Amino acid sequence: MKTKNIFNLSLIILVGTLVIVSCSKSDQATNQSVEGTYAGSFSTSNTLKGAQLALGGDVKGTAVVNMINSKQIQVHCFGNAMDSTFILDIYNYGDSMKVCLTGNDFKNQYGHMMGQGSGMGGTSMMGNNSTAWAQHMNQEHKAGDVHFGGFNMLNHDFDYTFKQKAGSSSAFLKFHGNKQ
Repeated sequence: MKTKNIFNLSLIILVGTLVIVSCSKSDQATNQSVEGTYAGSFSTSNTLKGAQLALGGDVKGTAVVNMINSKQIQVHCFGNAMDSTFILDIYNYGDSMKVCLTGNDFKNQYGHMMGQGSGMGGTSMMGNNSTAWAQHMNQEHKAGDVHFGGFNMLNHDFDYTFKQKAGSSSAFLKFHGNKQ
């Protein structure tokens, strides 16, 4: 009888622990959808992570995000600074959703098609706790490859940077918006 009571108590503690862990803040944040309208603005810089430079005139922008399936979104980003529609792969990563280019956009940026495995290779640096994002980075990318945006699920915002060529120089137009 005593063994049965210890077993029941252990089971109750285990279930209680699972309930508490399952309801953690980061799990709740990442289960939310990225789909929706994000109102924000555009800024420019001359490097990907450089200081933002002022744009002249109205710099308001909007991004409308629609789910294509559980792994891809369509983004229509528009305003006075630009108007573009594109598809991105999405990856759950803690309190954020990371994004990556697809198809020919991926090939043009990284020099190979998705799935051709020209990344860092192996799984030793990821260990047993790898995520879909970590696997994507490990299998598809080389050290130093850049990504251009993502979603902060806690703040309900979306950032995306567009690389723009002007002759031999590049500029970066960044959209930042909050979910409406």
